Amino acid sequence: MVYQSRNQIRPRKITMTKVLKAGLIGCGDYLRWEIDPINNSKYFKVKSTYDLDPEKSRKVANRIGAASVDSADAIFEDKEIRIVMIFTPPGVRKELFKKAVNHGKQIITTKPFGTSLKNARELAKIIDDRVNCAVFYGRTGNATVEKIKEILDSGEIGKLALYKEDWLHHYPTWNDWATDPEKNGGPFMDAMMHNLNKSRYLIDSPVKKVQFVSENYVQDLKCNDTEFMKINFENGASSWLFITWAADLEVFDTSGNDRVHHGILHMITDQGWYITEEEIEERRYIQAEKDGATKVWEVKPFELNRYDSFSVSLQKGRSQEADYRDALKDMEIWERGVRA
Repeated sequence: MVYQSRNQIRPRKITMTKVLKAGLIGCGDYLRWEIDPINNSKYFKVKSTYDLDPEKSRKVANRIGAASVDSADAIFEDKEIRIVMIFTPPGVRKELFKKAVNHGKQIITTKPFGTSLKNARELAKIIDDRVNCAVFYGRTGNATVEKIKEILDSGEIGKLALYKEDWLHHYPTWNDWATDPEKNGGPFMDAMMHNLNKSRYLIDSPVKKVQFVSENYVQDLKCNDTEFMKINFENGASSWLFITWAADLEVFDTSGNDRVHHGILHMITDQGWYITEEEIEERRYIQAEKDGATKVWEVKPFELNRYDSFSVSLQKGRSQEADYRDALKDMEIWERGVRA
């Protein structure tokens, strides 16, 4: 039996013509996923790029129609630039945040928010509501995640009871900070923070208890190669998050994050529905199964990508949907688990 839900997600529409200019600091591997959304933005335009490696800066600038500059200060001092994208490793963000805030620049950065909870709190203190700051995760501006959230909030198939996700891939080979606990924290901090944030968002309940396991099985790194976190929420739901770098899976490009990745995701509601994310002929769907019945919802893409949403929210005086305070909560949960 197949049901087609009547509740389809509506694209977010907005009438606005103003394009805000941005500066990009840090032109590393993260940009491989960001070039297209940056180029497809309607209300967001990168004017300048900077990287410690001038060649990286020039390559990225050429791909997004920007100009490569010789220093980060050239971006901070440019009065046309209102937004600074700080896409550097977390360990070198502190001084950049200070300069951004002192120059009145709004900030977009990435997970993890800091190298530790202490460092993240230092960054939050620098911001202190003086500027907007968004922290991008995999779920940020993700129509599939928002559709799941809408379905769960409707009560049609109940609330999320169990979120379980496993990630298996090779450890990072293209930098020396992702595997250094003093600079990044290890596999969970480096990657599974995406799903800590996602599962917490979908379950939408205060955290009751956190358990964390970190062990090494194969690799000879500064950090352990395998980590697991179990989060119990006050509403009775639980999130199980496992990541390992133990397997020497194929790396296609040692200069960047181009490697074999095995991901397994299970979501089960308190009514016994099993939720999956499906893609058929380049169209995305959410499917829920229970006792021989299937429900299907099509995911409609948003009109605005996450860069546009940041620009529009800024201009309309709205809070950022990827606000840094949310990322700070993830850091608090992570630290709580590690120190338990």
